[in-house]
Amino acid sequence: MNDTEITTLGIIPARGGSKGLPKKNIRPLAGKPLIAYTIEAAQQSRISRTILSTDCEEIAEVGRQFGVEVPFIRPSNLAGDSSTSLSVILHALEKLRLADGYRPDAVVFMQPTSPLRTAQHINEALDLFIHENVISVVGVTDVGDIHPYFMFERSGNRLEPFVKMENRPLRRQDLPVYYRLNGSMYITRTGYYDDIKPTDPVFSFDMAGYIMDASSSIDINDYLDFHNAEMHLKNEV
Repeated sequence: MNDTEITTLGIIPARGGSKGLPKKNIRPLAGKPLIAYTIEAAQQSRISRTILSTDCEEIAEVGRQFGVEVPFIRPSNLAGDSSTSLSVILHALEKLRLADGYRPDAVVFMQPTSPLRTAQHINEALDLFIHENVISVVGVTDVGDIHPYFMFERSGNRLEPFVKMENRPLRRQDLPVYYRLNGSMYITRTGYYDDIKPTDPVFSFDMAGYIMDASSSIDINDYLDFHNAEMHLKNEV
Protein backbone atom coordinates (compact mmCIF):
# COMPACT_ATOMS: atom_id res chain seq x y z
CA MET A 1 0.00 0.00 0.00
CA ASN A 2 1.19 3.54 -0.74
CA ASP A 3 -0.16 7.00 -0.01
CA THR A 4 -1.81 7.26 -3.43
CA GLU A 5 -4.03 4.31 -2.47
CA ILE A 6 -5.37 5.77 0.79
CA THR A 7 -7.41 8.85 1.54
CA THR A 8 -6.45 10.90 4.56
CA LEU A 9 -8.54 13.50 6.37
CA GLY A 10 -6.66 16.17 8.25
CA ILE A 11 -8.60 17.57 11.21
CA ILE A 12 -7.41 20.78 12.87
CA PRO A 13 -9.30 21.39 16.15
CA ALA A 14 -9.52 25.00 17.38
CA ARG A 15 -12.00 26.03 20.02
CA GLY A 16 -12.66 29.63 20.90
CA GLY A 17 -12.16 29.39 24.65
CA SER A 18 -8.62 29.40 26.08
CA LYS A 19 -8.13 30.34 29.72
CA GLY A 20 -4.33 30.12 29.79
CA LEU A 21 -3.74 32.21 26.67
CA PRO A 22 -6.82 34.16 25.45
CA LYS A 23 -7.61 33.75 21.73
CA LYS A 24 -4.56 31.49 21.53
CA ASN A 25 -5.40 29.85 18.21
CA ILE A 26 -5.54 33.13 16.28
CA ARG A 27 -2.98 35.05 18.33
CA PRO A 28 -0.26 36.51 16.04
CA LEU A 29 2.94 34.44 16.11
CA ALA A 30 5.92 35.82 14.18
CA GLY A 31 3.56 37.66 11.86
CA LYS A 32 0.82 35.06 11.33
CA PRO A 33 -2.07 33.68 13.39
CA LEU A 34 -0.96 30.61 15.33
CA ILE A 35 -3.42 28.38 13.49
CA ALA A 36 -1.99 29.40 10.09
CA TYR A 37 1.16 27.33 10.64
CA THR A 38 -0.80 24.10 10.97
CA ILE A 39 -3.10 24.98 8.06
CA GLU A 40 -0.15 25.69 5.77
CA ALA A 41 1.73 22.55 6.85
CA ALA A 42 -1.34 20.43 6.11
CA GLN A 43 -1.92 22.12 2.73
CA GLN A 44 1.70 21.56 1.68
CA SER A 45 1.64 17.91 2.77
CA ARG A 46 0.17 14.84 1.07
CA ILE A 47 -2.98 14.87 3.22
CA SER A 48 -5.93 14.32 0.87
CA ARG A 49 -8.36 16.74 2.51
CA THR A 50 -8.06 19.05 5.53
CA ILE A 51 -10.83 20.64 7.58
CA LEU A 52 -10.96 23.03 10.50
CA SER A 53 -13.27 22.06 13.37
CA THR A 54 -14.15 25.06 15.51
CA ASP A 55 -17.01 26.45 17.57
CA CYS A 56 -15.90 30.04 16.92
CA GLU A 57 -16.89 32.01 13.83
CA GLU A 58 -13.90 34.33 14.28
CA ILE A 59 -11.50 31.38 14.13
CA ALA A 60 -13.46 29.93 11.21
CA GLU A 61 -13.05 33.17 9.26
CA VAL A 62 -9.30 33.24 9.90
CA GLY A 63 -9.15 29.63 8.71
CA ARG A 64 -11.03 30.47 5.52
CA GLN A 65 -8.63 33.36 4.86
CA PHE A 66 -5.80 30.82 4.84
CA GLY A 67 -7.71 28.51 2.52
CA VAL A 68 -8.79 25.70 4.83
CA GLU A 69 -12.21 24.08 4.52
CA VAL A 70 -14.68 24.84 7.35
CA PRO A 71 -17.62 22.54 6.55
CA PHE A 72 -19.45 23.14 9.85
CA ILE A 73 -19.33 25.04 13.11
CA ARG A 74 -18.79 22.69 16.01
CA PRO A 75 -21.55 22.78 18.68
CA SER A 76 -20.67 24.44 21.98
CA ASN A 77 -21.15 21.21 23.93
CA LEU A 78 -18.10 19.84 22.08
CA ALA A 79 -15.95 22.91 22.76
CA GLY A 80 -15.79 23.15 26.55
CA ASP A 81 -12.88 22.55 28.91
CA SER A 82 -14.03 18.96 29.42
CA SER A 83 -14.50 18.19 25.71
CA THR A 84 -12.14 15.55 24.36
CA SER A 85 -10.16 15.28 21.16
CA LEU A 86 -11.93 12.00 20.50
CA SER A 87 -15.33 13.70 20.55
CA VAL A 88 -14.06 16.24 18.00
CA ILE A 89 -12.87 13.48 15.66
CA LEU A 90 -16.07 11.45 15.96
CA HIS A 91 -18.20 14.55 15.36
CA ALA A 92 -16.22 15.51 12.24
CA LEU A 93 -16.36 12.00 10.78
CA GLU A 94 -20.12 11.81 11.35
CA LYS A 95 -20.82 15.26 9.88
CA LEU A 96 -18.85 14.48 6.72
CA ARG A 97 -20.44 11.05 6.38
CA LEU A 98 -23.94 12.52 6.62
CA ALA A 99 -23.13 15.43 4.30
CA ASP A 100 -21.80 13.49 1.32
CA GLY A 101 -20.95 9.96 2.37
CA TYR A 102 -17.29 10.88 2.82
CA ARG A 103 -15.19 8.38 4.76
CA PRO A 104 -11.38 8.58 4.65
CA ASP A 105 -9.07 5.63 5.20
CA ALA A 106 -7.19 7.48 7.94
CA VAL A 107 -7.44 10.60 10.10
CA VAL A 108 -4.52 12.98 10.68
CA PHE A 109 -5.35 14.94 13.84
CA MET A 110 -3.17 18.07 14.18
CA GLN A 111 -3.36 20.49 17.08
CA PRO A 112 -2.72 24.12 16.09
CA THR A 113 -0.60 24.55 19.22
CA SER A 114 2.29 22.78 17.41
CA PRO A 115 3.36 25.48 14.93
CA LEU A 116 6.82 24.03 14.25
CA ARG A 117 5.41 20.77 12.88
CA THR A 118 5.98 21.03 9.13
CA ALA A 119 4.69 19.42 5.94
CA GLN A 120 7.88 17.37 5.86
CA HIS A 121 7.11 16.00 9.33
CA ILE A 122 3.58 15.09 8.23
CA ASN A 123 4.77 13.39 5.04
CA GLU A 124 7.44 11.41 6.84
CA ALA A 125 4.90 10.33 9.45
CA LEU A 126 2.57 9.21 6.64
CA ASP A 127 5.44 7.22 5.12
CA LEU A 128 5.98 5.53 8.49
CA PHE A 129 2.26 4.85 8.83
CA ILE A 130 2.17 3.09 5.47
CA HIS A 131 5.50 1.28 5.81
CA GLU A 132 4.88 -0.09 9.32
CA ASN A 133 1.26 -1.11 8.59
CA VAL A 134 0.13 -0.01 12.06
CA ILE A 135 -3.21 1.40 13.21
CA SER A 136 -1.65 4.64 14.47
CA VAL A 137 1.43 6.79 14.17
CA VAL A 138 2.03 9.46 16.82
CA GLY A 139 4.49 12.33 17.05
CA VAL A 140 7.01 11.82 19.85
CA THR A 141 10.16 13.41 21.21
CA ASP A 142 12.93 12.31 23.57
CA VAL A 143 11.98 12.91 27.22
CA GLY A 144 15.34 14.64 27.66
CA ASP A 145 16.15 15.67 31.22
CA ILE A 146 12.72 14.62 32.53
CA HIS A 147 13.67 10.94 32.65
CA PRO A 148 11.34 8.46 34.39
CA TYR A 149 14.31 6.85 36.18
CA PHE A 150 14.61 10.05 38.21
CA MET A 151 10.93 10.68 38.88
CA PHE A 152 9.35 10.11 42.27
CA GLU A 153 5.94 9.41 43.75
CA ARG A 154 4.99 11.29 46.88
CA SER A 155 3.20 9.78 49.85
CA GLY A 156 2.85 12.32 52.62
CA ASN A 157 6.33 13.83 52.75
CA ARG A 158 8.07 10.67 51.63
CA LEU A 159 9.32 10.10 48.12
CA GLU A 160 9.56 6.74 46.38
CA PRO A 161 11.14 6.12 42.96
CA PHE A 162 8.54 5.97 40.21
CA VAL A 163 10.54 3.19 38.53
CA LYS A 164 11.50 0.48 41.00
CA MET A 165 14.82 -1.09 40.05
CA GLU A 166 18.21 -2.21 41.28
CA ASN A 167 21.50 -0.91 39.90
CA ARG A 168 20.00 2.35 38.73
CA PRO A 169 22.20 4.09 36.12
CA LEU A 170 23.57 7.37 37.44
CA ARG A 171 25.19 8.74 34.29
CA ARG A 172 22.98 10.31 31.62
CA GLN A 173 24.78 8.45 28.84
CA ASP A 174 23.84 5.12 30.44
CA LEU A 175 20.11 5.85 30.53
CA PRO A 176 17.80 4.12 28.02
CA VAL A 177 16.04 6.50 25.63
CA TYR A 178 12.36 7.10 26.38
CA TYR A 179 9.88 9.12 24.36
CA ARG A 180 6.82 11.20 25.16
CA LEU A 181 3.88 12.19 22.98
CA ASN A 182 4.45 15.73 21.72
CA GLY A 183 0.84 16.37 20.62
CA SER A 184 1.85 17.47 17.12
CA MET A 185 -0.07 14.80 15.18
CA TYR A 186 -1.93 11.54 15.49
CA ILE A 187 -2.47 9.45 12.34
CA THR A 188 -5.04 6.69 12.83
CA ARG A 189 -6.97 4.31 10.61
CA THR A 190 -10.61 5.39 10.51
CA GLY A 191 -11.82 1.90 11.36
CA TYR A 192 -10.38 2.35 14.86
CA TYR A 193 -13.13 4.88 15.56
CA ASP A 194 -16.00 2.61 14.49
CA ASP A 195 -16.34 0.84 17.82
CA ILE A 196 -14.71 3.01 20.45
CA LYS A 197 -15.48 4.01 24.03
CA PRO A 198 -15.55 7.68 25.11
CA THR A 199 -12.65 7.00 27.46
CA ASP A 200 -10.39 5.53 24.76
CA PRO A 201 -7.45 7.56 23.42
CA VAL A 202 -7.51 9.12 19.95
CA PHE A 203 -4.81 6.66 18.88
CA SER A 204 -4.43 2.90 18.99
CA PHE A 205 -1.66 1.28 21.03
CA ASP A 206 -0.86 -0.69 17.87
CA MET A 207 1.29 2.25 16.88
CA ALA A 208 4.63 3.54 15.71
CA GLY A 209 6.32 6.72 16.89
CA TYR A 210 7.49 9.42 14.52
CA ILE A 211 10.47 11.02 16.28
CA MET A 212 10.78 14.81 16.26
CA ASP A 213 13.38 17.04 17.88
CA ALA A 214 12.61 19.18 20.92
CA SER A 215 12.29 22.44 18.96
CA SER A 216 9.80 21.01 16.46
CA SER A 217 7.86 19.54 19.38
CA ILE A 218 7.07 22.84 21.11
CA ASP A 219 3.44 22.74 22.27
CA ILE A 220 1.98 26.15 23.09
CA ASN A 221 0.02 26.23 26.33
CA ASP A 222 1.17 29.49 27.94
CA TYR A 223 3.03 32.74 27.29
CA LEU A 224 6.46 31.14 27.78
CA ASP A 225 5.71 28.46 25.17
CA PHE A 226 4.50 31.18 22.83
CA HIS A 227 7.69 33.16 23.32
CA ASN A 228 9.89 30.10 22.74
CA ALA A 229 8.06 29.23 19.52
CA GLU A 230 8.35 32.80 18.28
CA MET A 231 12.11 32.84 18.93
CA HIS A 232 12.56 29.60 16.99
CA LEU A 233 10.47 30.84 14.06
CA LYS A 234 12.30 34.18 13.89
CA ASN A 235 15.67 32.45 13.98
CA GLU A 236 14.65 30.30 11.01
CA VAL A 237 14.05 33.34 8.80
